[in-house]
Amino acid sequence: MGYKKNARRRRITTRDYNSRVDHILRNHLGTGVKTLRLKLYGIYNANTRNYLDSWLQIAVKPGIEELSLILSNIDHLSNEAIYEFPCSLLSNGSENTIRELDLLGCAFRPTVGIGCTGSLTSLCLSCVNIESDELGFLLSNSLALERLELNDCSEIFSIKIPSLLQRLSYVMVSGCSMLQVIESEAPNISSFHFFHDDDVFHDDDVDQQVQLFLGESLQMKEIFISHSCVLHYALVVLTSSMPNLETLTMHSYYEMVSTPTLASKFLHLKYLNISVFGWKFASAPRYADYDLFLLVSCLDASPCLETFNLDVPMRRREHDSIFEDPPSQLGRIPGQCYANLRHVKITKFRSTKLLVKLTCHILDSTPSLECLTLDITDGGPTCSEIDRCFVGKETFMEAPKALAAIQTYVEGKVPSTAKLNVVEPCSRCPAL
Repeated sequence: MGYKKNARRRRITTRDYNSRVDHILRNHLGTGVKTLRLKLYGIYNANTRNYLDSWLQIAVKPGIEELSLILSNIDHLSNEAIYEFPCSLLSNGSENTIRELDLLGCAFRPTVGIGCTGSLTSLCLSCVNIESDELGFLLSNSLALERLELNDCSEIFSIKIPSLLQRLSYVMVSGCSMLQVIESEAPNISSFHFFHDDDVFHDDDVDQQVQLFLGESLQMKEIFISHSCVLHYALVVLTSSMPNLETLTMHSYYEMVSTPTLASKFLHLKYLNISVFGWKFASAPRYADYDLFLLVSCLDASPCLETFNLDVPMRRREHDSIFEDPPSQLGRIPGQCYANLRHVKITKFRSTKLLVKLTCHILDSTPSLECLTLDITDGGPTCSEIDRCFVGKETFMEAPKALAAIQTYVEGKVPSTAKLNVVEPCSRCPAL
């Protein structure tokens, strides 16, 4: 619409846009709008703000089913510029028909008196100013809720999901920087996704990590957690509280050095994905052993596991290479037999003792293995797929050592019934 041109043109464009939207909505006055999506991310300003109340009052009436209001990211606005969604609209009869509510870049201040949003099945709040108690009022009145998404809501300190939400099956929380605790009593959540804001987390901030109390859920099938000490948390808590879990994805930013004693196991887990960031691998030999045993414990806790993916963007440390003080032979690591494990992939494979020992342990303990993939690149697109190379200099310099480690210690252990795939930097990488 030419909005990226000069200031005068932007004012004209915004005025024309507002006029057209206003005209369209007034044509629908009284006709019963079922779906309203206002995406004003690029042109929201004070002039548009003056129209919003009028537009919403026209459309949000009994009979509306879907409402999506997309404004500017509140991080780029002053407090005076943030639009406050008129919660009174949810008490005019529309609360009995609205099924989906999606808000981005506004303030949302529900109270006890907003009316019972008994028909709401999907709630998505992104970059929304809403406090913990206000969110609590809304959730306690949304008994039909099935899907809950909270993204970058910086005023939320705690999320408490009541047991009254019997239909809630999907929960996703991401980037809520002030969040301290998530507590759920909803019994039928089958998919839970939590993304920790690692920009505000440091290695010495273990005491500040978000507390997760997910209760006991027999319905939980899938969990994605990006969080500090998540491997330790999964082994200690999730094994007993989520017995029917089938897919577990964990992004870990920090781990305790102690390996917990396994009190229970993931008896139905089939897919395990682990990415680790910020681990101080092999800063001392004894810590390297703890790192290794922690990863092995995750495998031991999953007797029905079929697919294991490990992403380890670690830096080599002094005396960490398998070729520095090489062992005469790799001792067998105590662990379980992974009878159902068929597919294993390790991305950013290096010649570190930890990764070589872990790979050999998997080969020694997995009689049903069908495919082992060792990716010695950075795991991004290859030069043959795009015109840009994503292999870093350090990775390219390490690649020959990683390849030599595979040839020396791994290839001979791969059974004839399994296929070994090695992903190497392509021939164009040095030039690029």
